Amino acid sequence: MSEMMDREFLSAMLGRINEIGADVKAIKDRVDSMDRRMGNLEDRMAKVEDTLQDVKQVQIQQGEQIAGIAVTMMEHAASISTLKLVK
Repeated sequence: MSEMMDREFLSAMLGRINEIGADVKAIKDRVDSMDRRMGNLEDRMAKVEDTLQDVKQVQIQQGEQIAGIAVTMMEHAASISTLKLVK
């Protein structure tokens, strides 16, 4: 009788251990999935950061070009004023 109870107990324990193992595997699968998604998100964020750096560089170049044009226009206006004074 005691042996029967031991077997039932061990069988119940083994069943419960299998259930816990299945739960642990499900949790591990979920964590792995989240980890992959986080990796994808990090990749996309890195691309966004690179794009923002490119935009910033273009804005700096455009500002330099505008400044160059402004200087040229001021020099041109000064030349015209000088010419008018000389006449």
